[in-house]
Amino acid sequence: MESHCFVLVSQQYKVSDTENIAQTVKAKFCSVARSCKVFGAVVDGIFSKQTRSVVNGISVLFYQPEPGQFSRSFYIGDEHGRQRLREVAVGRWHNQTTDRFIRHQDKISWMQGKSTVTQAASHLQLPSELCQIEDPQDVQLIMFASDKETRQVLDALDIQFPNAIKLGIVGAQTPFFNGREFTLLKDSWVYDSGVVGVAFGSCSDKAPGLTSIAGVPKVVYGRLKPISGQYKILKCKGNVILELEQGDGAHSLIAALRKARVEHQGHDSDNRLFARVTCTQDQANNCEAGASESEKVFQITGGNPAKGGLALDTLCDLAPGQLIQFMMLSGSPTSQTATMAAMNSQVCFGADTSAEITCSGNNAQIFGGVSESGFSYGTPISNTNHSKSVFAGSTECAVPGSVVTLELK
Repeated sequence: MESHCFVLVSQQYKVSDTENIAQTVKAKFCSVARSCKVFGAVVDGIFSKQTRSVVNGISVLFYQPEPGQFSRSFYIGDEHGRQRLREVAVGRWHNQTTDRFIRHQDKISWMQGKSTVTQAASHLQLPSELCQIEDPQDVQLIMFASDKETRQVLDALDIQFPNAIKLGIVGAQTPFFNGREFTLLKDSWVYDSGVVGVAFGSCSDKAPGLTSIAGVPKVVYGRLKPISGQYKILKCKGNVILELEQGDGAHSLIAALRKARVEHQGHDSDNRLFARVTCTQDQANNCEAGASESEKVFQITGGNPAKGGLALDTLCDLAPGQLIQFMMLSGSPTSQTATMAAMNSQVCFGADTSAEITCSGNNAQIFGGVSESGFSYGTPISNTNHSKSVFAGSTECAVPGSVVTLELK
């Protein structure tokens, strides 16, 4: 049976050593596992159990399957029909030189996307390593490292593997380190874009007594403070808030921001603003079938005081009736930190180097790292035919100071 290593490495080492780290790790584990696949990424830092903060170094997670368990490594890139939905093009003409999907579009069938935010057609086809898994229901956990373009990949994984937990980190941008946009590792290959990862599972008919591989991802937003109460969304379209119960979105935010600056006698140096969106109980029971959590946080990326619109940094859709609370970054981490259990192994991904974790015991084994570009996470969903709601399916998060943790069993 194949074993797997997930490797995160910071940018402090030589380029040649960093890009060969997968082969180095594989050689270290050759005495333990005959066949070991290695994947990972260059990140901005790794978590240290000793300091409970971010340091430079290498973090390694080794997995050796038990009887009845299996794992499949994969790579998803432009040749699989993945599009770059987050790229911003200057002007009104499509940039033919940066869209590398064009080289492969004749080989890819078209599927209409459902998100009203992008109105994009989805061309993505999962690689054969994932499509050939006999029963997708047996997949329990998918871990990966990626570039910023994960939305279509997450949607495809949610549909193909609805029972699986998804957890991934966005690699550090490395153009000034080695000339690559990102540095993603898979055995002897080094990629500058795409998604590398492993799907873990167990065959229920062969090993019915095996417990689940992992717990449920938990997210903590450690640097945010509220600057308003909760307002109900009355009108919205896609990711744009048009009207709140207090008035339009833009003017409600301006009023909250002015009040916060008066109360704090000035403002923090970081002027980024965020919105906590909460799903009401009725929505969780009805229209938000398959929702994995009751609240999520997104950066506010734009607003129009003249028309009152307010845009959030998400490629999924908001809905009337949801609650929104405006937030901003505090000068230092708040009392909220990700708490680790005493004995179990933990995976921790953070969105910037200010992220902190708290260990409740000295025996906790920690694997993880941080990236300014954030991370992705998702829990099992009950309805794969959902609309692209912010509360349905997996989530991308790049909120500064946020940390996602996952307990491995």
